Amino acid sequence: MNKNVAVIGMALGIIITALNVGVRYIAGFYPEIGSLTWAEEVARYCFLWSAFFGAAYGFRKGVHIAVTMLIEKFPHKLAKVCVIGSHLLSSIFLGFMFYASLEVCLLNYEMGYMSEALHSVPLWVFLLCLPIAFLGATYRSLEKIYEVSKLPADKVVKSAEDEMIHDSVIKD
Repeated sequence: MNKNVAVIGMALGIIITALNVGVRYIAGFYPEIGSLTWAEEVARYCFLWSAFFGAAYGFRKGVHIAVTMLIEKFPHKLAKVCVIGSHLLSSIFLGFMFYASLEVCLLNYEMGYMSEALHSVPLWVFLLCLPIAFLGATYRSLEKIYEVSKLPADKVVKSAEDEMIHDSVIKD
């Protein structure tokens, strides 16, 4: 789901932006046409959804930046503890971001803020991507903790490297 939302958000953002550029170009010759007043805001939210769901997808695939050079030098058990600790810190941060973004959505809901360009759409609807994506990323990060904890200590670093190489070459 994360990848599909990211791809659809990116595609819609590009299409809406291109359409708006075309309409503005034509409006230079025919000023009565005007421009698509809603396009900039909707494209911005499409890109926002794409970015956050793409990041959550990155946690699932394990392709976020990781420096394994240092932990390769550690004893296997210490390397495993460091990898689990890294995922644990990520999970705590992502869980906090889920909570904070949920609070932002609730605050926008309670205050009744509406979209600037699409006046009939509440702003919290567009901001829902934040708690949903952070919840997904938190889940995936916790899932990585479980996966690493099940691996034998001597296979943790090799597994992380293999996964990174595989997922950067093989596209699903």
